[in-house]
Amino acid sequence: MKNFFIILITFVIFIIPTRVFGYSDVASDYSYKIAVDYITQKGIVKGYADGTFKPNAKINRAEFTKIIVGAKLGGEPTESAVDCFLDVPKDQWFASFVCYAKEKGYIGGYPDGKFQPADNINLVEASKILVNVLNIPTQEPQGHEWYSEYIEAMADLKYIPPSFSYLSQPVTRGEMAEMIWRILEKKSDQQSVTVAKLSTPCYPLGEDVPSNIDMTRIRSTWLDWYNGVRAKAGLMAYKYNEQLNRTAIAWSEQSEIKGYMDHKRNPGDSYYDYYKIAAWFKDMGLEFKNLYRVTFTENIGWGPYKCSKTDCADDLLSAIKYTFDFYMAEKGKASSAHYDSVMNKYFKEIGLGIAIDEKAGKYYLTVHYGTEITSNPWPICD
Repeated sequence: MKNFFIILITFVIFIIPTRVFGYSDVASDYSYKIAVDYITQKGIVKGYADGTFKPNAKINRAEFTKIIVGAKLGGEPTESAVDCFLDVPKDQWFASFVCYAKEKGYIGGYPDGKFQPADNINLVEASKILVNVLNIPTQEPQGHEWYSEYIEAMADLKYIPPSFSYLSQPVTRGEMAEMIWRILEKKSDQQSVTVAKLSTPCYPLGEDVPSNIDMTRIRSTWLDWYNGVRAKAGLMAYKYNEQLNRTAIAWSEQSEIKGYMDHKRNPGDSYYDYYKIAAWFKDMGLEFKNLYRVTFTENIGWGPYKCSKTDCADDLLSAIKYTFDFYMAEKGKASSAHYDSVMNKYFKEIGLGIAIDEKAGKYYLTVHYGTEITSNPWPICD
């Protein structure tokens, strides 16, 4: 009987499963699932309280620095935080990690004395931190940019995942997990990208809306609204231009950061300064053909937005329909700039950009209209 009891206990111990980490938004076929599971099991990164990991969410400079320094140290630095950057006060949750990284020379910040902790971190910035903090060996770089040493070291060891297409591409949480896994486990046999491919000039689209919003559907519906009223007036249908989508997204994103929306490119500008906006477009690589003194224009709109469902496209469409109806309601009024833009016969293409502030429950919408782009901008990055 004693021997049977021992055998039974042994059997029970044997069949107890090991702890399995899983996230509701990390599918079994997700490209970087092994890496996500790895950094979770190592305690490097935790998921969210709702059981998600948000692998496609971009990660900011403060979060990334904290995670990588924490991975190196196995926890928080023992040194007390100080006011190491103008925008990193010592009482911030990430201050000790950022200040440690600065003291060790892993990061340097910007010439104005700031660190910009809330900005999304891009590939070159992330590569510098990864190489410095995790002691990745480097060689004399072939390139002459400040980041060449770091990017080349990461690429040579195949630590850069294939989802990256350009140097300034923002890093997602999934991509961060993949790079950490490759580095810590010395996985130099994975599919990667070359420096040559990353160095091909291109413009990022820059869109950063919640993953539960289908922007293809949003743009298609918005265009249908526009072309429906234009068809009734006998006007040519609009089509989207990716470059105008890019600039519209950029202005909506900037408005979200500010917390309000207007047309002013600089403090003190008049409400709509054509020449200042033209200069802004030129800085973005776009110039337009002048057709009877018509080149481009910009419409904006904002309003409340809220959604707690899995698919939020319908909620966003309902919200932005208010902006479209506002434009249309200007017909026949003394002030009809938005309506006139929609119905202008010289504009051929448009771009639509939307930024969402979920915490504030607000959307920011920009529409850019153009006659014809005469400049030769870099292509939109894949």
